[in-house]
Amino acid sequence: MTHRPGRRRGIAAIVLLVLGAVILGGVTVAKAVDPPSRFSMGKAAGWQMAPTYTDGESIYLEPVDTGKLRRGDVVLVSVPWSLQKTQMNRVIAVGGDRIRYKPSSKTSGQYRLVLNGDPLDEPYLEQWKNPSAVAFDVTVPEGSVFLMGDNRMNSDGSQYANNGPVPVDGISAKVVMYPMAKLAVWGQLAGALVLVAGAVLAFVSRRARRRAEAPVAADAPASEQAEQGEPAAAAAAGERADAQS
Repeated sequence: MTHRPGRRRGIAAIVLLVLGAVILGGVTVAKAVDPPSRFSMGKAAGWQMAPTYTDGESIYLEPVDTGKLRRGDVVLVSVPWSLQKTQMNRVIAVGGDRIRYKPSSKTSGQYRLVLNGDPLDEPYLEQWKNPSAVAFDVTVPEGSVFLMGDNRMNSDGSQYANNGPVPVDGISAKVVMYPMAKLAVWGQLAGALVLVAGAVLAFVSRRARRRAEAPVAADAPASEQAEQGEPAAAAAAGERADAQS
């Protein structure tokens, strides 16, 4: 049993297109589902955490165990230097850490904070931004954290001498990416890629069918000529036989 050229590609294209539509549909439903009760929603206020979070951007908050705070966590905290009731900051160092910065020195070709003697990798900062507008050298007391905003040139934080480390008791929540929201982002990308792959396969399958049909159409006149020539050849053979007899 023979199959038309491009038939398998066509079937695969249909499967991918349906799968892509299902993924995107599921993502739409997932985004509409409310997060569990332990999460609460809010909005970022100000630009101190740009580019990670911008003013007015939706954020998800969850209760925080201050004993399990980690470097790099983004928290909602009450700080004495802010006019706002609470603000977002990033935990740069925890109790017992020594954090320092000297603007005139570079590490690995870049200006970087030094945490416990090692350069601190901060992928959340834009490459062209300096890690601090001022120099500092602080050992964080136990029960406190060293906080900074990601927008280092336009935010307040523990790096300033009149601010310093903040007691963990002032932290009210941790800013997180709700898992379903994160899944929705990747789901949208996956669904779009599957749809594109399906469309490409459909195009390739269609071209394969057209190429396979073209020679058949071109050969049709030649076969008709061959059929018309058979009676003429038979007649000519009969005339030669009569002449010989």
